[in-house]
Amino acid sequence: MVENMSETLTVQKLKKINSIISSMTKKLKPDNSILKEVDNSVLSINKMLSQSRIGAECVKGGSIAKNTFLKNDHDIDLFIRFALKYKGKNISDILEPILSKAFPKITISKIHGSRDYFQFSKNSLEYEIIPVLKIHASNYADAENVTDLSPEHVAWVESYTSKNPSLNDEIRVTKQFMKANNVYGAESYINGFSGHIVDILIIHYGSFLSLIKKFASLEKPSSKNPIIIDHEQNMKNPLKELNQSKISPLIIIDPIQKDRNAAAALNAEKLSLFIDTCKNFLETPTEDLFKINKFDLENHIKVIINNLKKGNEKSSIRKFQIILIELYPHESSKDIMGTKIYKTYEDIKKQLILNGFTVMGDIWHFDATSKSGIICFIFEDKKLSITIEQSGPPLNIIDDVNNFREKHEKTYIRGNRIFSVVERKYVLPEELLKKLFSEDFIKSRMKRISMKASKVL
Repeated sequence: MVENMSETLTVQKLKKINSIISSMTKKLKPDNSILKEVDNSVLSINKMLSQSRIGAECVKGGSIAKNTFLKNDHDIDLFIRFALKYKGKNISDILEPILSKAFPKITISKIHGSRDYFQFSKNSLEYEIIPVLKIHASNYADAENVTDLSPEHVAWVESYTSKNPSLNDEIRVTKQFMKANNVYGAESYINGFSGHIVDILIIHYGSFLSLIKKFASLEKPSSKNPIIIDHEQNMKNPLKELNQSKISPLIIIDPIQKDRNAAAALNAEKLSLFIDTCKNFLETPTEDLFKINKFDLENHIKVIINNLKKGNEKSSIRKFQIILIELYPHESSKDIMGTKIYKTYEDIKKQLILNGFTVMGDIWHFDATSKSGIICFIFEDKKLSITIEQSGPPLNIIDDVNNFREKHEKTYIRGNRIFSVVERKYVLPEELLKKLFSEDFIKSRMKRISMKASKVL
């Protein structure tokens, strides 16, 4: 328990923590030479916009614009800010031929979304080109899309970091800490802390250590008892003024879009994991908590099996069945592919449970590099019973009871309800999975899917 960790940290422990932060700050310092390459790309786009007489300007966005990107970890966001006269027009379609002319030898992918955007690789850098309307923060309500205000986020961060450049290092250290502990990423299959949230948190608390101390002192928050951060004091009472659907365990009032909870999409599980990791770091400071480890499926399975064996020492379970599913979604953006794998995992698990199978452990993972995913389910190694009791309607609903009797050869009464015994469709999980793989909800998402089963003592 770390209720007052900021007060109980010993001098020796605090010295070690500061040493770790100092070490990570140096290790995460990026090579700014890539900025020249990015600036050249910006110039190429702006030149073509000008020649085509399009009222728009390309600007750097995200961490590359804020100077908060990490060493050897920098996707490039470029925003094409269209003048307001283009409002209501398809600015993605207007931009597409401009990019083709600016980079004639490069394959550019169009990614469909609430507003289509573009991706390409150039000189070992991964670019995302996002068309937006040029909306000033003072007129945030004019935005057609949440991305319209992203360049204003950059301006807001720079208004603080220009006065206190050390904040850039604090943001880098925080990002690395969150990435290493699997709580970073705004993608819908992650639902973690976005870069925008990290910026606000560090500007609000002033440093990585202050942020860690604060969150380590918290109990698990909930939507009924949320953490509320309103750095610019835009609301008098966020719990009453916010749309109730946007109330979440962590409420961060967006400094630009003043009626928005920037943390509304943050998963409660990710928030709890972050709080626990903050406590762990203060209790046992180690640089290991900043290391991003490669996904190790075998180790994850081993941990689950060992925990199951410990928890079932007195039970009759002696053997487990492991089913691995490899998935290759239709190629799209990283966010869309990851979401397809996560949704498939959720849907399959739901169907397994509905069909009577007990999932004793499960794992899912998306590898953006290989554009593939893995789902693992762990069961007790045994068949389900051939038959299952099926509950019918209450006896007082006469018509439904008669219909139930017509559908089943043998029925019986227990209490105030009618029942029957029916044959199961599936007694082994792999039987159900094979059927599910042929269903449209999976076939429409995946270009390829395969399964293999194994047994573990």
